[in-house]
Amino acid sequence: MITKLDKQEFYKVQPITDQCRNIEVRAVVNGMNPGSVYVDHGTDVTAAMIWIQGQSGFHMVGDPQSESFLTYLETYMINEIEPRLKKLNIDAVEISVENDRWAETLQMIFRKRSLLNDNQYVFEMTENDEKQSSNYVQNTMIHRIDRDLLESRGFENKPFLEQKIARFWESKEDFLQHGFGYMAELNHNVISVCFSAFVDGDTHSVDIETLAEYRNQHVGTAVAYAFIEECKRKGVKPYWDCMPENMGSVRLAKKMGMSLSFDYQIFWYDIT
Repeated sequence: MITKLDKQEFYKVQPITDQCRNIEVRAVVNGMNPGSVYVDHGTDVTAAMIWIQGQSGFHMVGDPQSESFLTYLETYMINEIEPRLKKLNIDAVEISVENDRWAETLQMIFRKRSLLNDNQYVFEMTENDEKQSSNYVQNTMIHRIDRDLLESRGFENKPFLEQKIARFWESKEDFLQHGFGYMAELNHNVISVCFSAFVDGDTHSVDIETLAEYRNQHVGTAVAYAFIEECKRKGVKPYWDCMPENMGSVRLAKKMGMSLSFDYQIFWYDIT
């Protein structure tokens, strides 16, 4: 029977998730970032489904042949999960997996659905020769995201920054204590951000976004460079997760001295 764990019970899945390469999974289970944990047995856990709030998706870990998931997952999604997602205005179920065995299991469980899939890339640091560009939009200023900046009223689109952080962190305080980041400002507007989205030990997953009208103008490079430089000073390992089709993100990761570490699969279907 599939069971949702209370947060104080997350330790039950750590023997499984500690071996997971996806930092987002470990960050949720270790209590650093918001999410939920669903297991195949309340006491003797062999497999789990992790809800990762920052990604608005799930990740499967453990035994792909778990009898509880094989038997009950589709019904559980229909009765328990999909109604919750609808309340969050999420119109699709997204589930990621690390290996082909879980991929085969999901395809079997959801064989009656129109299940789509894609790959996701993860880049990690391998070099120390990232290249900074100073050719970004004139009059742009790069700021470290600290308490004073988050409490400042000097930005016309401050909700853009606040909503980015709130998506990945329980509170502003949690972010300030465990993460860090940089933003680009132009004419009192936040035009690009790069910050710690998930944290597990000395590894920080990167979230980066530049407003559409300022892309391809080296602004993202500037905030990414500032973030990577602080990673080096602090001995932090940056972790860069993106879609292969997002060539801008792939190029920027490589420009920062990172290389492809591994990939994993994502499956999704529309909620009817």
